[in-house]
Amino acid sequence: MVYEVSPPAIAGGAWTGTVIHGFGGPPDDGCNSYAPLTVGPGGVLYGTTAYGGSSPQCQTTPGCGTVFQLTPPSTAGGAWTETVIYNFTALEGDGAYPEAGVVLGKNGVLYGTTILGGSATSGSPCSAFGASGCGTVFKLTPSTTPGGAWTETILHSFSGQNGDGSQPGPLFWSASTGVLYGPTRGGGAFGQGTIFAVKP
Repeated sequence: MVYEVSPPAIAGGAWTGTVIHGFGGPPDDGCNSYAPLTVGPGGVLYGTTAYGGSSPQCQTTPGCGTVFQLTPPSTAGGAWTETVIYNFTALEGDGAYPEAGVVLGKNGVLYGTTILGGSATSGSPCSAFGASGCGTVFKLTPSTTPGGAWTETILHSFSGQNGDGSQPGPLFWSASTGVLYGPTRGGGAFGQGTIFAVKP
């Protein structure tokens, strides 16, 4: 679930918890949202689910994961609106299992990572749950038409070989340079992970 906790009106009073979305799971929704949320303009929330979504490729777990958006209600106390803006497929170089959250770049672009999938699958040491490849860094560009489909671009596919990392974690985006930085769990020169940079 996604929830909010509101402070008390009177000092020392109890905080109030409210569920703003309960995930329904595949094929229409994600499930297992592990990462912190990202707040965008207008109070819109963005996040990931490690599993769920519409892809049948990751059958041993329910779906390959999603990126979602939660839009706040137009009137106080109303319902939030969830939209799945991307379903990962683990096919044709796409990623799978986004355990980290997303970061917000310029013009509403979102950046994130998946721990499996990607195009670097030849000889890759990473393969599990219907996905091959050691993970990706991805970019999601919003549609120029309101309500239109987002466009995904894979910026890097990790191989876990020849010094490259595997299974990337959360990203940090530098607004001044546009460079993305992050860690990997494995790979690297000593097999213990890396710190990487993806440059525009």
